Amino acid sequence: MLKSVLVHVHDDSGFDGRLTAALDICRAHDAHLTCMHVTPYGAYATFDPAGGMFTSSILIEELRKKQDALQKLVEERLSNEDVRWDWQAFDGDVAQTLVSASSLADLVVLGQAGPHKGDIAHPLPIVDAVVVHAGCPVLVVPTGCDRVDPTAPVVVGWNASEQAARAIRHALPTLQMASAVHLVSVGDKDEEFPQTAASEYLSRHGINTELHTLKPGVRDTDDVIHQFALDNGAGCILIGAYGHSRLRETLLGGVTRYLTMQSRVPLMLSR
Repeated sequence: MLKSVLVHVHDDSGFDGRLTAALDICRAHDAHLTCMHVTPYGAYATFDPAGGMFTSSILIEELRKKQDALQKLVEERLSNEDVRWDWQAFDGDVAQTLVSASSLADLVVLGQAGPHKGDIAHPLPIVDAVVVHAGCPVLVVPTGCDRVDPTAPVVVGWNASEQAARAIRHALPTLQMASAVHLVSVGDKDEEFPQTAASEYLSRHGINTELHTLKPGVRDTDDVIHQFALDNGAGCILIGAYGHSRLRETLLGGVTRYLTMQSRVPLMLSR
């Protein structure tokens, strides 16, 4: 079971949805919720010609006021919920602070970053940096998603990689609660470890699986997995993150990149 869930608190368009999603998960697992707010002072710092760095005291005061107002709203919301919770606030790099906290968490809940339009504040683009270094799985809640059903089917993207295998191991509590688990492979490529090996492993943990080998046709792998999840009423897609080599974590492509930015189904990532 999941017992410690960490949600990123930030005043953006996706916060209410991911807070609700985190609460749904905590209720299902009887877990404790940690609401973590990080003020990135470095992003507001100014450099002087001599090489020093400073942040306006007026700006710091404004940031503190915004944090206090957000904390008050969260406390009012959670005072009516049947979930154990606490509030933690830090100053520093947002992604690194969440990574540090993830070492003693079972799940981190983040928002899906999106293109900035007008004055709408979207979730911060920190999924890549957190997933690569986190000590636990990361759940990315899509824009517009305001509920998560922990008992809904889970679609597992399986490609016989080390990342996919670790993702399954790390997500056992989630898979054990799901009403169905679909192991989905896409394409004709021979696998070093057959799909049945993952099914056998899960069966030893009391998890029944359905195996699917899908043909990509003219579609990309990410689109095939995503559409399969939508067609089967999945409550979550589980994939091993960043299986390909990368020059920089911020310049990622492939299945992981597409789904973290475009999925309409909550996405669980583990590496």
